[in-house]
Amino acid sequence: MKILFVSSGKKGTINPIIRNQGESLRRAGVEVGFYMVSGRGIKGYLRNIKPLREQIKLGKYDVIHAHYAFCAYLAGLALTGLHTPMVVSLMGSDIWEHKWYPLVVRMAARLNSWRAVIVKSQEMRSRVGMTQAIVVPNGVDMERFKELDRKECQTQLGWKCQNKHVLFPADPFTARKNWPLAESAVARLNALGKCMIELHGMVGVKNEDTPIMYNAADAVVLPSFYEGSANAVKEAMACNEPIVTTDMGDCRERIEGVEGCYVANTYEVEEFAELLKEALLYGKKTKGRDRLVADGIADYQVADRLIKIYEDTIK
Repeated sequence: MKILFVSSGKKGTINPIIRNQGESLRRAGVEVGFYMVSGRGIKGYLRNIKPLREQIKLGKYDVIHAHYAFCAYLAGLALTGLHTPMVVSLMGSDIWEHKWYPLVVRMAARLNSWRAVIVKSQEMRSRVGMTQAIVVPNGVDMERFKELDRKECQTQLGWKCQNKHVLFPADPFTARKNWPLAESAVARLNALGKCMIELHGMVGVKNEDTPIMYNAADAVVLPSFYEGSANAVKEAMACNEPIVTTDMGDCRERIEGVEGCYVANTYEVEEFAELLKEALLYGKKTKGRDRLVADGIADYQVADRLIKIYEDTIK
């Protein structure tokens, strides 16, 4: 089976989550190619129609798998007159950032006859209004994200081992990730004077180094306003880290019932700080990794599900 992934390349590289998904399919015996969309804005995307169409024709792919809605719109234009089926993965921001995005997605799906639509959570399926959408969260590379010694990781990063460390696994300047809530919760706990807590963002970190940061943390927090299926939460679970999140995406489904992991019902600082205190007091590794496997979220498990979708698409 031969699959072409179409995804944004505006940062000059393939999104690590998409790349990892492709690698997991390769390990399962699928031939995967990548097309990175270059350029910005509508004009930038339209300039990709001809080169993408040429790659599709030359590659003789069985399925085109577009990641993000805008890449699907582009792929739909490139596929005009061709008969290669397309599978579309909606990632989260492509339906949450504007209230009219879901309507555009539904229209494009009908006009371009998308063979299958993948969403990352039940919340996304409700938001986009497509009951036929298939819920498949992104898988986690269980070989790379795994439990490591906390003190060794802290030493490697130059973090003070006598302090408590909280990881915010995102760029603090990404508004939807809600750094101010994490910052305010840590400040509230520090005001109690029990111990010194340091809050760390994740900026400019190489993809291969992120497991060290997860394992160096005493707790991981993600108070986002919205997500599809929060990859950072699943990566932290694979490292057996205590976690505090807000109730968005599929976070509650992923971590509810896992000791040391907590979901806030509100965006109030008091509640989030109290849950963070509980996570820090937990003081040990969790069983998040076992939960991921039980829920079928390991990368090899998700690869098997994608292969089944591809097979159904080309029947």
